[in-house]
Amino acid sequence: MMVSFALPGDSVLHRYDPRAKLAGLLVMIPIFLLPEAGWVPPAYAAATGLLILFCLGPKELGRCLRAILPLLVIIAVLTPILRRGGAPAWRLGNFVVVTTTGLGETIRLLGRFSGLTLAFYAAFRTLDLDEFVLALRWYGLPFRPALTLTMAFRFIPTIAALYQNVQEAHSLRAAGDHRGGFFRRILPQLTAVFIQSIRMVPSLAMALEIRGVGRSTQRTQWRSLPQGGRPASWVATAALALAVYVPVAFGLLS
Repeated sequence: MMVSFALPGDSVLHRYDPRAKLAGLLVMIPIFLLPEAGWVPPAYAAATGLLILFCLGPKELGRCLRAILPLLVIIAVLTPILRRGGAPAWRLGNFVVVTTTGLGETIRLLGRFSGLTLAFYAAFRTLDLDEFVLALRWYGLPFRPALTLTMAFRFIPTIAALYQNVQEAHSLRAAGDHRGGFFRRILPQLTAVFIQSIRMVPSLAMALEIRGVGRSTQRTQWRSLPQGGRPASWVATAALALAVYVPVAFGLLS
């Protein structure tokens, strides 16, 4: 069983050229990592969330945000406590709950982590794995690193789906019996996933051998990306770079 993370569809993101999509992702990453970006990370995180909402739907947006919700809650709770500089922004009697510095840092960190997650989710949820590898090869990545990335991206969702199947099977066999602690219940599930993963190794080895991995002969390519690509995608990526960095540049210069 091999599971792909990509979601089939015909949205603008799905039709985007994979090479331009990776370039756009590289354009977006630094904007969330700027040390003094102010409103920029949360604003672009919100824009990325709207893009996912219109292209993939509210269910996919909620699925992405639920995955990082515990981290966002920890940031929202602990950051105002740890950053106490600046003027008081919220008081309870004489006790200062949140300061302006703590509030600004909280918003910036929430925008940073949610923006990075949403950007990667939007890219890889609409990017076929074969096209991803072909795009990396087009950029000049050697075959062996590309193969390693392929295996990693193939097996992460595969192991996740395998764990979900094992968990559902154990819940059916338990028939409402929830005796024992958390680790006592989860240990048989993890053991089953580990055994099933080990059983997949011979199939993977045979698949690699059939594809000629390890041979010294020159490799051929069964599939390739269009030579010219999709010009509209590259134009959109260039416009994205201008929209992202021009306001930041003027803000830094001022």
